[in-house]
Amino acid sequence: MKLATFNIESYGGDRFDPAGLRPRIGALRPRIEELDADILCLQEVNAQKVKGASQRQFLALDLLLSGTRYETYHRAASERAPGKGPGDKHNLVTLSRYPITAQESLFQQRAHAPLWQPSTAMPGYDEPQHVTFERPILRSEIDVGGLKPLHLFVVHLRAPIAAMIRGGKTEKRSWKTTSVWAEGYLLSVLKQTAQALELRLAVEALFDRDEKARIILTGDFNATGETGTLRLLRADPDDTASPDWAHRRLFQLDASLPLPERQTVIHRGKGQALDHILASATMTDRVVDVRVFNDGLPDEVFEAQDDTYSGSFHAAMRAQFDI
Repeated sequence: MKLATFNIESYGGDRFDPAGLRPRIGALRPRIEELDADILCLQEVNAQKVKGASQRQFLALDLLLSGTRYETYHRAASERAPGKGPGDKHNLVTLSRYPITAQESLFQQRAHAPLWQPSTAMPGYDEPQHVTFERPILRSEIDVGGLKPLHLFVVHLRAPIAAMIRGGKTEKRSWKTTSVWAEGYLLSVLKQTAQALELRLAVEALFDRDEKARIILTGDFNATGETGTLRLLRADPDDTASPDWAHRRLFQLDASLPLPERQTVIHRGKGQALDHILASATMTDRVVDVRVFNDGLPDEVFEAQDDTYSGSFHAAMRAQFDI
């Protein structure tokens, strides 16, 4: 079984525009085809408005997948709210050759929204405010054969870029003071960590029911393996100091690769590994190969200045399992 993850960089507009999509399809379709995946997990999939329809639809995605192996795959997609369909931007989509038997969007169901009161806001807040997530987590249950299903979580965590503080920016969108920027940065880190906690608690719920559950977490974590976010999700025995819970740890599969080979984003000449695949021991024991498709990966800062670039600034990653 080959499982791949790929952030396709805000693919698709608000309205369905087949002609306008041609450059992006020309750049992205060869990338997803070379993955040869049985399960493909996508991030930043935009959904389009359809006249007369109550929900947005993935018309741009359908066009991208047309003529590929993924065209007939089973599909799960995140929702902006239960029963409300996809959001306009940055949806999560799972495409699977195997049947998807259950799916749900996790949105602060287990981790209560933290309370925080910024001191630099203008005007200030009289009381602490709830810190809410921008995006859900997509959970799918997939029948990959055997007695146990695969529990797959696809994520796109908040980027560690300073979040907006009320009244904190000038009309030119620059920060008014370093202090307000610092609070905005803290807010972004808080959002990312809280969302990681939501994900870890969902994993714990699965382990509570089955200590040998097949679990995979994948997507754009916007965090490297050394950060607190990934440490929270892995729950290594060295961090928990609880050997009795070692069987609940998750293994970061891409960490087995040399750093240059696992970089998924290049920012101002510096490569970073921000996309990952984490797996429970029951899946890690079955790993045959891990690969990052980062040949020719462009610099997201320098290439962004070229309006003709149509690909993604993220590299895809694939893990192969013997199931």
